[in-house]
Amino acid sequence: MLTLVVFLLVLGLLVFVHEFGHFLLAKRAGVRVEVFSFGFGPRLLGHKRGETDYRISAIPLGGYVKMRGEDPGDEEAGAEDSFARKSVRARMKIVVAGPLMNLLLPFFLMPLVYLAGIHQPAYLDQRPIVGWVNEGSPAQAAGFQRGDEIRSIQGEPVQTWEKAKILFASNPNRPLAVTVLREGSSVEIEVTPEPAGSSGGYTGLSPEMPAVVGSVSPGSPAEEAGLQEGDRIVSIDGQTVVHWTQMADIIRAHPEEPLLFEIRRGEQTLSLTIRPKRDPDTNTGLVGIVHREETVFKRYGFWASVKSGFRDIYQSFLLTFYVLGKLLTGGLSIKTLGGPILIAKMTGDAARVGISSLISFVAFLSLQLGILNLLPIPVLDGGHVLFLSLEALMRRPLNVKIREAAQQVGFVLLLLLILVISYNDILRILPIHVEEIFKK
Repeated sequence: MLTLVVFLLVLGLLVFVHEFGHFLLAKRAGVRVEVFSFGFGPRLLGHKRGETDYRISAIPLGGYVKMRGEDPGDEEAGAEDSFARKSVRARMKIVVAGPLMNLLLPFFLMPLVYLAGIHQPAYLDQRPIVGWVNEGSPAQAAGFQRGDEIRSIQGEPVQTWEKAKILFASNPNRPLAVTVLREGSSVEIEVTPEPAGSSGGYTGLSPEMPAVVGSVSPGSPAEEAGLQEGDRIVSIDGQTVVHWTQMADIIRAHPEEPLLFEIRRGEQTLSLTIRPKRDPDTNTGLVGIVHREETVFKRYGFWASVKSGFRDIYQSFLLTFYVLGKLLTGGLSIKTLGGPILIAKMTGDAARVGISSLISFVAFLSLQLGILNLLPIPVLDGGHVLFLSLEALMRRPLNVKIREAAQQVGFVLLLLLILVISYNDILRILPIHVEEIFKK
């Protein structure tokens, strides 16, 4: 019940903010706004001021703005205060204002997250001692070793993993001079972080990360074998495990092969045989466990909150375009996308974690909503911008029938996408996959 209530409130907020943007610019352009509603459906209560009916409607799923002459085919489209009679520039501003409000909202929300305080990985405030060097990574090629302590990058002193990660991430494709402390002696290393999409520069360096199980997925190979939260994986098939990444690499490399896990559970040492299942998308092994990560609660000052919040927005912005690019080029399966069901679940999960987590998630959703709405797809705001751009180029409105046909096609494609990603959501929630049901 909490998940549903919070999801409806979040959805209502995001859509309301979006429509409020349209409302403000429509009023400023002199367009008659007949209805500004919080929610959809029958009118529950409200107040009419001037020509606008400000109302609260029965279904609290966002809201809408009804402008005179929105549809060129309306009888009132010829009125002086109608949307259709305004210049292309004025109409474009009204259309873009909705997504723009969604893009601006995170700049207000994210600093609040850091002001209120967040739970973040404990290692970020710890000394940057290398716990693992990934195979084939720039760090391995440069000569980093497990146990190296990073002392400076490009002459800038580094005392924490947070500082090291920021410097590496912000310098992709740039050779960096790194000073490390190795067995009491200073060693100079040059490493060039590789571009890694929205994550910035990648080196392949990890902090200490013991292979301790944080949670076990229901119905997973790990659960079936008896693995439990808090278990520490000591070895796999006789190979000593010193790091979570090392353990994950071993598991990924052996899909559908039985592996002998030696684990520590309290004072006991146990042996379990686990057969990783094959991930059909990556063709790698999975056992269904998540790392236990120590976190600390930290509050930031005002300017530090603004800086950290804006940095997160920038990274989320890059991430969204990175995912869109991968989807368009076939580098990412549509199966990875989440729809309304998954978003509702994640909203509820974020609310249970705490207010900072929920605010952060709302900011991320708002940013995505703003970007996606600007895509040049009919029925979205970006589609309207496309029509208006064509109108400006041709110096006449686009044919109504062509516009309506394009919007119908866009609506069908959008509906199909929603159905597909909702199907993905259901598969994630079901204890077993639909294909397995048919096999039985």
